[in-house]
Amino acid sequence: MSDKWVEVEAKTIDDAIKAGLKELNLEDATEANISILREPEGGVFGVGGTKALVRISVRSGFKNNNSRQYKQRNKRDNRKREKRSYEPKKPRVEADPNEQLKVSVDFLQGLIDSFGLDGKVEGEVEDKNLVVNVKGEQTEALVGEKGIIIRSLHELTRTAVQRKTGAGTRLRLDVADYALKRKEALTIYAERLTKQILEDKQEVMLEPMNSVDRKTLHDAVAEIDGIRSYSEGREPYRSVVFAPSSNEEE
Repeated sequence: MSDKWVEVEAKTIDDAIKAGLKELNLEDATEANISILREPEGGVFGVGGTKALVRISVRSGFKNNNSRQYKQRNKRDNRKREKRSYEPKKPRVEADPNEQLKVSVDFLQGLIDSFGLDGKVEGEVEDKNLVVNVKGEQTEALVGEKGIIIRSLHELTRTAVQRKTGAGTRLRLDVADYALKRKEALTIYAERLTKQILEDKQEVMLEPMNSVDRKTLHDAVAEIDGIRSYSEGREPYRSVVFAPSSNEEE
């Protein structure tokens, strides 16, 4: 870690990162080491309550953009990009979705059994997407806070499928109906929040969320008159913003 660092507190993680980068005179997050010391808490899904706390330090090699080390790194990166541009693309491997579904179901069922949990894995193919559901009350242990364990299971399953079939896949995984319950909760929350926005005429930025949750929020307000939504920031700190649609005309 660089000797130069700051700790910044803000309403959202994204706001804290932006403020820290500005204080360190950095152009973007690629020039920094970022540690999330505390996530925002309170309200629904982190809105309000305790603020986010982030520590940001200057990444080694970015202390001076005019330094010899920085220029040499840029030259190496440019040479790598030029070399990659001339490499022929490998043909895309197409795998049987039904075979991939069987691999994913068997992998997850074996994982559940090894944990000694009472649960069952079911799945189907929808337009080449693998839709896999893990059922059973005991499987709620595989959800984790804000679905953090589900995301890990998702990546493990995708990796297992790719290694077994030699091809990537589009997987939608749900455990103990968590995705359904979260979608319903986010939809209700979005509808309540829009009422406040229409009254206050002020935009609101939510905490960073994954693409699935962001789509749920966008869909929830799509048909509400007087409200618009958009996403802001870079992954994995991309957030949804709700704002009065009248702002576009002012």
